[in-house]
Amino acid sequence: VRYGNWEKGHLNEEGKQVMTAAAIKLEIFAVSSFTVIAAAVDRALESANIIAEHFKLPAVQSFPELYAAEEDGNLPNLSAATNLITKLGIQYDTVVAVVSREYIESLPGYIMRNTLGVETATEPAHLDRGELLVLDYEAKTITIPRHD
Repeated sequence: VRYGNWEKGHLNEEGKQVMTAAAIKLEIFAVSSFTVIAAAVDRALESANIIAEHFKLPAVQSFPELYAAEEDGNLPNLSAATNLITKLGIQYDTVVAVVSREYIESLPGYIMRNTLGVETATEPAHLDRGELLVLDYEAKTITIPRHD
């Protein structure tokens, strides 16, 4: 999930609304056991907590491996992020990671190629704040649920 709109490092009202909408979209994927994690930045953690509260889950954990900001020269560490998500995937059926644009645009293709052994024709499309991308490890597919 791409974290919500923000100002001065924290979610604004619009950001809170799009994250509530993201939580609702996630309901169809919330089967059995799942966890919500976030990049180690306030706006991602606030976004993830909105999702976790929606599902009455415990406090969200944040991880520096999930934070990137190209404008600050902080590039994605795709290997570390993949290892983290894969490790959590052993414990949970679904792992919801709330991350920045840099990870949304690069991590799914990286996991498909390097963990699942599947070449993707293209990288995932641009996602707006609060939109989600579903990477199914078993089916080896990427889906972007969108409202029409």
